[in-house]
Amino acid sequence: MHRRIFETWYGDLYDSGLQSALAPAGGFLLWGADVGRLFREMAEGVVCAAGQVVLDCPTGGGVTFARGLRRTRGLLIGADLSANMLSRAARRRRQVPESRRIALLRADATALPLAGASVDRVLCFNSLHCMPSHEPVLREFRRVLKPGGELWGTTLVADAPMPWRIVVAAARAGLFFFPPDSRALRSAARRAGFRRWREERTGALLFFRGQ
Repeated sequence: MHRRIFETWYGDLYDSGLQSALAPAGGFLLWGADVGRLFREMAEGVVCAAGQVVLDCPTGGGVTFARGLRRTRGLLIGADLSANMLSRAARRRRQVPESRRIALLRADATALPLAGASVDRVLCFNSLHCMPSHEPVLREFRRVLKPGGELWGTTLVADAPMPWRIVVAAARAGLFFFPPDSRALRSAARRAGFRRWREERTGALLFFRGQ
């Protein structure tokens, strides 16, 4: 169910909501999250030099590159399991002047069709909380990262401070929402091979970077 939900109206609603001008206000009211910072991290995360590769997984509807790739000189690979979300990403790619720098790929985050140590940076924004098993995803991200490469991302967490913890708990009643506990996520990241793990939380949203 958690994989098929993005093939329904929910996927369209989710994608449109992230693109709405009301997203920052809605994100703060619902989750206490700094959505403005989220968009800034996305914009910075896609920046890369010629010859470098950035993997955005799951890419969803292509929110990370919707505003353009003015400082991206390498290749951005957007991977997602949802055909519906990839269709939206493909439409968005056609509207971006730097479309030749974007490759879209249908793939499971736990079994990426990429060689080991082939990616300079992995982006995983607002996605881990939609996945029932977090450590296999982190292990796969670690596998495809080059030595010294980084994972950047965000996720809603189950151990959010009040009052947002109540909202997260209510959302967990759904069949496609699996927010991790931040301490468990940190432990899973270290077992997956990320020796450095930095995190900062705004409301229920955890910003993290692993190397």
